[in-house]
This record gives sequence, structure tokens and C-alpha cells, in this order.
Amino acid sequence: MNKVTWGTTLITMVSFLTLGSVIAGCSPKPDLPSDSGQTTTQLTIDLAGKRYEFLLDQYGKLESKVEASSADGIISLYLEKGATVLDMEDSPLQKLQAVIEPNPPTPPENTDIIGPVYSFRPPGATFDPWLTLTLSYDPEKLPPGLKENDLYLDCHDGTMWQQLRYRKVDTKSHSVTTQIYNFSTCAILGPKKPASSGSPAPSIGTGVGDLAPDFQLQSLDGQTLSLGSLRGKPVLLNFWATWCSPCVFEMPLLQEIYEEYSEKGLVMAAVDIGESPSKVEGFLQSRGLSLPVLMDSKAKVAGKYNIAAIPTTFFIDKDGIIRDKKIGAFTKKAEIEKGLNRINL
Repeated sequence: MNKVTWGTTLITMVSFLTLGSVIAGCSPKPDLPSDSGQTTTQLTIDLAGKRYEFLLDQYGKLESKVEASSADGIISLYLEKGATVLDMEDSPLQKLQAVIEPNPPTPPENTDIIGPVYSFRPPGATFDPWLTLTLSYDPEKLPPGLKENDLYLDCHDGTMWQQLRYRKVDTKSHSVTTQIYNFSTCAILGPKKPASSGSPAPSIGTGVGDLAPDFQLQSLDGQTLSLGSLRGKPVLLNFWATWCSPCVFEMPLLQEIYEEYSEKGLVMAAVDIGESPSKVEGFLQSRGLSLPVLMDSKAKVAGKYNIAAIPTTFFIDKDGIIRDKKIGAFTKKAEIEKGLNRINL
């Protein structure tokens, strides 16, 4: 073979090998479609009646950011540009809707739902990255004692409430913000304030406003009576003795009050201190008195009521609270009636 022929053959072989090498090194990836071949999907957002429209590419990615609010400003949504928004079949989402849930799920124990509960549809829609959801509230309608900074936004997955990781409370705009990855039912929640027990229980004592100390004594006819058993009824409690001139002076006035007001619900208890039943009974009969008398023969109840002078009278309301107190004798019926007015008689 001459030199010219060999050269021609060599060039042909090199060209063939080079072409084969280029073919063997081609990437297996298919060519990406040109931009001109891409399709878009329209996403319609309906927030309690206010509509917005945004475009998604064929993969469900937003071609612009989403900033949308309901007409009343209670609901606000935000999605960043390029976020993927898909339905439950992983196709680009075509409609996103928020409506007030007419039959909201029961809130967690010891929790209040603040404002409306919103159902976000369709179920199964997903967001990557997350959708930022903001709900607003009326501070004037918060339950008493509930602080704005204690509010949070939760979503119900159809089975239970799911506490979300992200929470932001804005006490200036009165709103709560969270981040969600899929749609469900959402609402603002707040811890329920423990049931108020009302005003603090009054202390037991003998001053006005105190809870009258309970006691148990026998009447002249041998019946046992306790002050506690009289709850629900107004009581006039008088401490006295037959040897006390001021006590004897006011007895006719007390008798008159007894006869007139016992029919109106008043319970009168005249507590005799340190005397025998026979002596007291003779005293009452000699003066034509029939008001109820209790025998404090050892002055134990008088000691409990800190009786330093007699007569002493307590006006006790139906809740057992002392509403008025008088040390010394009444000189007029009107003075006693003034005390009765304080216990609603």
C-alpha cells in the first residue's frame, strides 16, 4: 500500500472512531420543551365572596405572588412567587375557597373558639412552601380575662385539632398568623378562663359583712336550732338577759316586730345568756311575750359572738351575712325596721 492510500485509510478510520465517540457520549436526558410549548392554569381564589385570579404553570408553580384578603379583612392569604399549589391528584389547583363553617368541630377542652370557623376548600390541596394564613378578631368580643397574646390559630383535620408550630399575634392589627401546608378547617382559639367563683367567700366573724358564726342551741320547749339551718331566711339575732334593764325595755318592741314580720319570712332568735329555762319562761309569761328564745346557759355562743355588752342585735341576711349590728337597746320600732331593710324586709 502506498503512502497516499494508507493516509486516506487512516483519515477515514479516525473520522469513524471520532463520530462513534461523539454518538456514544450523548446525554440520555430528553430535550426540555421550549418555553413556547408550556401551558398555564388559572387559579381562582374566593375568600368569603371576594375573588382573585392568578396563573400557575404546567407544574402548578405560581407565576406571581399571592396577596389576597376577604372583603371584611378577616381572612388574608399569602403565597410567594414560585410556590407549588396542587390539588389532591397532584394537578395544578384551579380553585381555592374559604367559607364560614356552619357546623364547626367542637373546640379542645378548656378552649374557646374566637370568631368564625373557616373551612378551606378543596380538601387535600397542598402548598410548597407553605401558605401563610392570617385571621383577624374583634378585641371587644374576647371572653373576659382572655389576653390577646394567648390567642393562637389551629386547624382541624377532620378528626382532631392540630396545634400548628408557627404562631404570630399582632395586637395592633388584632390578628393571628400561622403557616399551613394543606387545607382543612381553621379558627382562632384561646384558653378558656376558669369559671369564676364570684366574690371571695366572706370570712367568719361578727362584723358587718362577715359570715355569722354558726351555732346550735335549744329553745325553751327543748327543740334544737342551728343558725346554719336558717340559710335562705333573714334572721334577727338578739342577745339579752332578764336582769338587763335595757334588754327588758326593748322587749315589747322586739315582740311587735316578731308578730308583724314573722309572716313575711323573718326568723327571730332571742338568745338568753347564762340563765335557767324556768327563770326565762317566768319572765316571758309575766310580760305576755311569745317571741322565740334560745338558751345559751354557758354563754358559749355569746363568747363566739364577742358579746361585751347587752343587748346586742345582729341583722343576718338569707346568705348568712351580717348586714347590720346594734349594741344597746332600741328605743323605737323604726330603728329595728331600718336594720330589717338591710336584710330585704
